[in-house]
Amino acid sequence: MKNKWIILVGFFLFCFFPLSVNAASVSIAGTSATGVVGGTITVNVTLRESKGLGSWEFSIGYDSNLLEMTSGSGHVVDYVQGEGQTSKTYTYKFRVKKSGTATISVINTAIAAWDESLTSPTDSTTIRLIAQEEITASYSSNNNLKSLGVEGYDLNFNKDTLDYTIEVENDVTKVNIQAETEDSKASLSGTGEKDVHEGSNSFQVVVTAENGNTKTYTININVKELNPVKVTMNKKEYTVVRKKDELQDIIPKSFEETTVKIEEEEVLAFHSDVLNIDILALKDEEGKIFFYVYDDGKYELYEELTGGNLTIRLLDDTSDIPEGWKKTTLKIDDHTYTAYQLGDRSDFYLVYGQNVETGKKALYVYDSVDKTLQRYQNEAVEQLNSTLQLRTYILLGVLALVVILLIVLLCLLRNKANVKKRKKLKQEQKEFLK
Repeated sequence: MKNKWIILVGFFLFCFFPLSVNAASVSIAGTSATGVVGGTITVNVTLRESKGLGSWEFSIGYDSNLLEMTSGSGHVVDYVQGEGQTSKTYTYKFRVKKSGTATISVINTAIAAWDESLTSPTDSTTIRLIAQEEITASYSSNNNLKSLGVEGYDLNFNKDTLDYTIEVENDVTKVNIQAETEDSKASLSGTGEKDVHEGSNSFQVVVTAENGNTKTYTININVKELNPVKVTMNKKEYTVVRKKDELQDIIPKSFEETTVKIEEEEVLAFHSDVLNIDILALKDEEGKIFFYVYDDGKYELYEELTGGNLTIRLLDDTSDIPEGWKKTTLKIDDHTYTAYQLGDRSDFYLVYGQNVETGKKALYVYDSVDKTLQRYQNEAVEQLNSTLQLRTYILLGVLALVVILLIVLLCLLRNKANVKKRKKLKQEQKEFLK
């Protein structure tokens, strides 16, 4: 109690008889040099007295137009609990309201040391306040690679070329993908040691620029097959895919694994009891994989179209296509299908196919907006066509009537003009006879 009484007396003396003793100090510092509008900044205020703190008082000064204090007290009166404490730190948090330059100060300071000496140090810190848009605008957009390669192989890298393909021997089971960004601020993923299997292997190296923009480089690594089975169609060579690992997530769901014999060799295939067909996977020279219906040495491209809960096998049969539907192409994602359209602006496409669950063949309408399939209803479409034809006839009839009325009107006007002309002529004759 005696010490506390001495401290209070010290404050009284300091207020009326301030001393100039420079033993104590105060410092304020932000944890970062900048703050973002809408975010939070933190500053620490530290009081120090080598002789030992006694009691103190200070206030925090700042521009309330720029900052809002969310943690801490703007005016502090405090004291130590016992002898020997030489420092005390207070932490303040502010919400950044708008951009500018904020100065946060320690003002109206009074520090009484344990030996009753009094000081009034001050300090301030300046923090730049910026909007997120300013920060983002300053970020680098460079998402290019400086180098890209597979250890031991030549890719012939160009930063603007995104797809690469190399071929490795059959005994290769691992490769090491290496890359370096053109901008040190960009991040990189997809590099390092990768497992590869016989056939096609695809790897993506993704570069993310400082501003978040990404660029993806793709490396396709084809591991040579032992004694590959080759198929030639339309002067183009394909390789039969014999490893199921290469077909992950692309095998049609309505098919079960089986085998077929090609050139006296059993190869991987897939069978559908409902469709009563076998399909196998063929890979072209670029490494792209397609499914083909196989029937005793004959190959036919297998295509599926899914809309909603319905999936059909597309068939190349135009005999049932109604009159008025014109042949066109239907593009869905990366696939292009042959279809028929009733008018260039129609959202509906007509296709002929076989339901993979029931095996029934029919015409189907694909709604390109809702991405749904439904069986084609002849009656409804014919009624629509009849309605369109009726409207056309009505329009033609109205146009014909308008033309007739115009002709009649022109005739009437012409006849009226002739009557006036005759009257004028008679009047002139009468005047002449007089």
